[in-house]
Order: sequence, then structure tokens, then C-alpha cells
Amino acid sequence: MQKVVLVTGASTGIGFDAVRILTENNFVVVATVRKEKDKESLEKKFGSKVKVVILDVQNFSEVEKLPAKLKEFGFTELHGLVNNAGVALSGPFAYQKFSEVSDIININVLSLMKVFLATYAASKHAVEGFSDGLRQEVAIRGLKVIIVGPGSIKTPIWEKGFEKLPNYYEDTIYKKPFEIFMKIARKQVERALPVSEVSDCILHAMTAENPKLRYTPIPQKWMNWWLPMVIPKKYFDKVVVKTLKLNPK
Repeated sequence: MQKVVLVTGASTGIGFDAVRILTENNFVVVATVRKEKDKESLEKKFGSKVKVVILDVQNFSEVEKLPAKLKEFGFTELHGLVNNAGVALSGPFAYQKFSEVSDIININVLSLMKVFLATYAASKHAVEGFSDGLRQEVAIRGLKVIIVGPGSIKTPIWEKGFEKLPNYYEDTIYKKPFEIFMKIARKQVERALPVSEVSDCILHAMTAENPKLRYTPIPQKWMNWWLPMVIPKKYFDKVVVKTLKLNPK
């Protein structure tokens, strides 16, 4: 029996590489992208092993049509879902356009929830909280909900985010902190892990009899994962405030 996996946001980066590793391991993949040229690119690269759907995950009416689309392809059930579609846009909340905030929440949280129910920091916490609760709820159906929470990964999402960042923080109190933040972010890109590290985790989650509940492919893991978890939030906040020069004048 064919094992079919749905991968959202498959045009580049983690989504694209997830399609690669899954098709290499005998899965049939239904991939969603937003542009016709990305659809053509996937079909050219992976041939009959991938079925591509043009879909904007922010458009919930389109998302609701996914089950019917799967049936059109002849698929009556999914082996798994890689709920990958997302955006990365940062800025001080007080000066960030609310339309931008709304887009981030819609894409990174609500659209993710909508895709599943159709059968960066706040958005990701929401996703994790949702995943933890959902994992318990769907256990009665024999389903598993697994989080793959990568750190800095070498994908186009970084440059896309950098390109979209506006200059409307220049005349605010966040000018200097934001410059420092951007410098740190660009260094993180230089140290980022290859996208295959995430794909390997996805493959393990899809094939292991007892997969982990959470995978964390993160560079400099002690500094970027364990340290923030073990030190009190009060002291971690002090480190962040000092590093970004957010102390009151």
C-alpha cells in the first residue's frame, strides 16, 4: 500500500528537502506551493512521486478543499503530515505593522491548525502548545503528533525575511537594538545547519516505530537550546537586554 505524506510550504528550504528525502524513501508526497513556477519545479525534479497543489495556506477556503483534492489523486488516507509552511519576520512589536503581525499568526499558527483540522516566538509557542494538546486528543485515533523544532537552518526563509524587514525602526528607540539583533541573526545564518538535518528528523518521525515527541536540530545546541532552558528566565532576560542594549536610558 502506498504511504502518502502531505507537505505544506514545499517550494524551498525545509519543505523542499522533506519532499526529497520522503520520495527517496518510497513515500508518495502531496506538496503544496503558492506559485505555478514552484509547481513546475517540483514536478520536474521529482516526477510522478510528487503531486503538487497550488495553495495559499492563509486562504482557509482553499485549505478546506484539500481532502477533496487528495481523493482526486486517488488517496483515501494520509500516512503523515509535514505542516511546514511558515514565515519569519521580526521587529519590535510596538512599531511593527499589525497587518504584518496578523500575517505571521495566520500563516505560522492558524493555517497550521486549519490544515490539520481539515480532516516566530509567539507563533511557535502557540504551535507547540497546540501540538501538545492535540497529541493527547488524537491518541484515541491511533495518531501521533510530533514536533520538529529546528534552530537556524540554511534555507531561503532567512533572506526572504531580511528583504522584507522595513526601515521604520530607524527613528525609534529600537534603532540600535534592532541593528544588533540583525547582526546576530546574520551570524546565526552563517552557523546554520544544512537543511538535511531537519529532513533526517522528518524521515525518522515518519518511519520509526517509536519516534521522539520532539526533535531539535539546532546549531550550538548547548548555547541555543539547553542554556536558555536551565537558567532562570530572570537571568536570561538580563543577558538578552544587555546584549541588545535594551536597558532604560
